[in-house]
Amino acid sequence: MSESIDKVVSLVRIIKKWMSFIVLILMTVIVAIAIVELGIILYLDLFDSTDDVLFLEIDEIFRIFGFFFIILIGFELIETIEMYFKENIIHAEVVLLVAVIAVARKVILLDLEKYDPLAIIGLGIIILALGGCYWFIKLSHRGKNA
Repeated sequence: MSESIDKVVSLVRIIKKWMSFIVLILMTVIVAIAIVELGIILYLDLFDSTDDVLFLEIDEIFRIFGFFFIILIGFELIETIEMYFKENIIHAEVVLLVAVIAVARKVILLDLEKYDPLAIIGLGIIILALGGCYWFIKLSHRGKNA
């Protein structure tokens, strides 16, 4: 009985490794496509013949910054999947970095006139909570290395 359970657990681990590998490849493809799309959008916005100005307008800059942050989030997600693939554990520090980048993207692109003040306060609380969690994780790593 114990031997058959060990075989099933071993099979599940192998399947999980392959699924992680497939997710890693797909995430890499998605980020690569996003980078190409960002390049195309940047090129089209810079060399738009209907604009009299060579420079980007504010809404175009915000859209491009949003793309940059999405790509950064993709990089962090790839790193999370790589760490899981190599070490079979998910590092909370990397997951928190993804969350911090996502919230930072939201804050940078936030249109204050569209949101209720209570929602903005909630976003501030989320930022403080994520920062506190990240600080505690870094503090615990410092304690282990000392």
